Amino acid sequence: MRPEFLVCDEAVAALDVSIQAQVLNLFMDLRQDFNLTYLFISHDLGVVEHLSDRVLIMYLGRIVEEAPTEALFGDPNHPYTQALLAEVPRLEPGRRIFKPITGEIPSPINPPSGCHFHPRCPHAMDRCRVERPALRPIGPGRFSACHLNDEARG
Repeated sequence: MRPEFLVCDEAVAALDVSIQAQVLNLFMDLRQDFNLTYLFISHDLGVVEHLSDRVLIMYLGRIVEEAPTEALFGDPNHPYTQALLAEVPRLEPGRRIFKPITGEIPSPINPPSGCHFHPRCPHAMDRCRVERPALRPIGPGRFSACHLNDEARG
């Protein structure tokens, strides 16, 4: 069939780690051999970092940040992205203190007004509660939907 674009929704989520590695290597080989493009949907940020060229982070159905993989993992901008990446397991010596995102997860059926993340965001301001932040450029190939970026510019 020779597809050019594949949607992979949690394609390796339920696999044993060794099988997962084999499947991810196969994805990478197929991408190279057939010039494939993947939309790879996953909650496993380690897999996303390993496989992706670009990453989009979503919260309650909205894109909150988009960037090249290295830039996003090296310097996350949106508070939700920062919180997610702070809890990715790392092979670093020393003990880390687990600090989960506070607050209750809002209903996706009846999300909060304004920025969907504002009830759980440590930086939320009045504007976040009423005005939905636009996904705006914050650097070359980088976009973020956060009013903090507007405050930094102004």
